[in-house]
Amino acid sequence: MTDIDVKRITGSIEPLASAGVSTSKIVCRSVVDGANSNVGKQQSSTLNRFGDKDEYLAKRKLMPAYANWIHVWGFIVGTVISGSFSGFNAGYANGLGSMIVAHVFASILMITVSLNLMELATAMPFASGCAAYASGAFNGVVACFIGYAYTFDMVFIGAEVTNFFGSALEMLFATGHDLGIMYYLLTIFVCMAINFYPKAFFNVITVTSAISCLLVVVPLFATASHFNYQNAFITPITSANGTVTFSTDFLPFGIEGVINSFPLALYLLICFESMPCCVEETQTIASSIPKGMFAANLTLIPLSWIALVVTAGMPPGGIALQSAMLPYSSILVTAFQLSSEQIVILISLPAVFSSQLAIYYATTRYIYGLSRGGYMPPILSLTTNNGAPYTAMLATSTMFALLSIVLQYSPDPETARIFLVIGTIFALTAYIVQPILFIRLRYRLPALPRPFNVKSFGIPVAIINLWCLLWVAIGYACLVPFYIFVVRHNLMDSPEKLFIRRQLDTMLRESLISAGSRIPRGGNHTPDH
Repeated sequence: MTDIDVKRITGSIEPLASAGVSTSKIVCRSVVDGANSNVGKQQSSTLNRFGDKDEYLAKRKLMPAYANWIHVWGFIVGTVISGSFSGFNAGYANGLGSMIVAHVFASILMITVSLNLMELATAMPFASGCAAYASGAFNGVVACFIGYAYTFDMVFIGAEVTNFFGSALEMLFATGHDLGIMYYLLTIFVCMAINFYPKAFFNVITVTSAISCLLVVVPLFATASHFNYQNAFITPITSANGTVTFSTDFLPFGIEGVINSFPLALYLLICFESMPCCVEETQTIASSIPKGMFAANLTLIPLSWIALVVTAGMPPGGIALQSAMLPYSSILVTAFQLSSEQIVILISLPAVFSSQLAIYYATTRYIYGLSRGGYMPPILSLTTNNGAPYTAMLATSTMFALLSIVLQYSPDPETARIFLVIGTIFALTAYIVQPILFIRLRYRLPALPRPFNVKSFGIPVAIINLWCLLWVAIGYACLVPFYIFVVRHNLMDSPEKLFIRRQLDTMLRESLISAGSRIPRGGNHTPDH
């Protein structure tokens, strides 16, 4: 058991040994070259429909590991950065103080989830992310729930970003809503074209993310002389009879205002949880993932606080900025008395494009990972010769386009806000489950090599994460019959499941050997799906 070869799991990720994994206790052979064929009858019948295991996985290989920690940083920042340019400002209606308190919790949430994700992503480097962790911690039911939650999180937020980008282009070119659909399709096509070349994606997203970070700070620095601290805390309060008064209290609506502000405060940081989906295409996972995630935290959290607090005190003031689509544009137009905001709209475009591009990538990888594992139709995990999951890209493009059109033509003006809340709810649900997975894996697979290990801080951090989200709960009753009657019969013998099975097989053999018993190397132990 001490001389064990650790080979590539999918043909597209780093060998676990090069990621810093000790091989003295873990068996992890190639899925293609030495996978255990003892799978359930349901999986066997499914594989028979799609060819043997080698053929199945040969059509589903991502790009060989290319990204380094800077690319990881660029990807994470790209998914999040547009939140510092729009959306959060609607929270000023609850008072800046409410947003500040809510954002304290959002910042703690990002730090705690990031620490847990870094350990999980380096220990189980699979594009399906938390779906793989859920499969290892519990079974296929939980994996199905968490996988779909993360995917819908990306889909709804991505559709809103696409719609927002299209609206910004309408304002830039003064074309009105008539060309809205054309802008949606154009931006989606650009995202798809770049994602057809994964190496190009990582390079483009890193550059646009760096530019976007500068554009968060530069406009506020240019208008610093116009900052008014007192204006930042003026909050309009409408009474039952319609009378409007103004409050300068730190929490004008008390705890209720903080709770109502939380989704909008989280919008400044939402989507950072997509980090695991890039792990199969990342080099030296053990160092690149932690470095990239740490750098992203050190970038995004300070920028989000700058955007939140400084913007509120800029002209035309927090009251007017509540309803501004592009608060930075409103600030610059007011501060410099510009006759048109068309030019200053350009400041927000790199960030919006970065988020659309990065969230598009994340959505395709989640769909790819879930499809490869059997939680979605197998056709959605097919890849091109250079490792682009083209069928997942087509599905993502279709969903982004359709939901953007719904946003465009919905008669309800609150539809965009509803989409934001839906995406946030899915994200919060995923945040709740993630620390539970972390704690469960610590006890179920204690011998699992963890190249990045938060050691004794891991479980307290996970508990803090849960405490921050304790008030959030959502039912998945509709997914239960879907899993039982559809997904369960199509589960595939995917790399992450083989990986988990081998960990459990190894633990079983070692426990029996230590008890003075022996078990054949091809034992029949198979975990739940």
